[in-house]
Formats: sequence, structure tokens, C-alpha cells
Amino acid sequence: MKIEIFSNITIAYMRRFGAYGPKNKELMETFKAYLKTHDLLNEETVILGLALDDPQVTPVSALRYDVGLILKDSKIDGLEVRNIADGQYAIFEILHTEKDMQLFWENIWQTTEALSIDRERPIIERYAVHKINHHLCEMCIPIIALDECQKM
Repeated sequence: MKIEIFSNITIAYMRRFGAYGPKNKELMETFKAYLKTHDLLNEETVILGLALDDPQVTPVSALRYDVGLILKDSKIDGLEVRNIADGQYAIFEILHTEKDMQLFWENIWQTTEALSIDRERPIIERYAVHKINHHLCEMCIPIIALDECQKM
């Protein structure tokens, strides 16, 4: 695990509503096809997946999942644009397999029990093409900065 500070990140994204799971993967594939069609998928591409709602408190039909491309400078025609919340994130690098992703999500609370998680920001899946080429991806867990914890 390492700690990163996210600041001024803007994404062009697609969103779906409904249960998390296989449909999120379908959205990711649709999004990647869109990027390929518009020559936006290359070695520098970084895609984020954001589960925006807690399935334990949000009705299934209202669960939101965004898939977005980190923008370097301009927006992309046909896609919505939004900012990612600034702050500190604990970064966990994991194997990019369905099994390893599922295991991470199943064990997330045990894996992160020593962290002060910021539940106001979503957990972010980060897919950098150069990492995907090595069968890796990253899970970015929003944490409360130490100085913020001391203020509480």
C-alpha cells in the first residue's frame, strides 16, 4: 500500500444505474470501445471506475457506477465531465483478474481496518494501461488525512 494525494482530477465518463457486478464490466467494455473509436486508448490512458453509492443503504435501482477517462486538457464530445474529489487515497495494487477483484471487494473492510476511511468519497478502481499490460490494477481507498483526524 502507498498513499497518494489526488488533486484537480477531471474525467469524461459514462454512468449506469443498477446493481454492481457484471453490468459494470459491460459498461467498462462499452467505454473502452468508445475510447478506441475516438483514438483515446493508448499507453498513457488511465480509466477510473467509481462505485458511487453504498449498496447496504442505497436501493439497487439507484446505485450509480461511473467509468471515466482522466482528462489531460480538454473535454471529449459525447461524454459528461466531472471532477474527482481531492484528498488522500490509500493505493492497493492487485492482480487484474475477476477473482482478485472480487476477493478485494469481499475483504475490503479487513484489508483497510487500520485506515481512517473517508466514507464521503467513493472507492476508485484505477486502470492505467501500462499496469493493465502487466495484469495489474489499483484500488484507491479515500482516507482522512492525519491532520484532518487530529481536528476531529
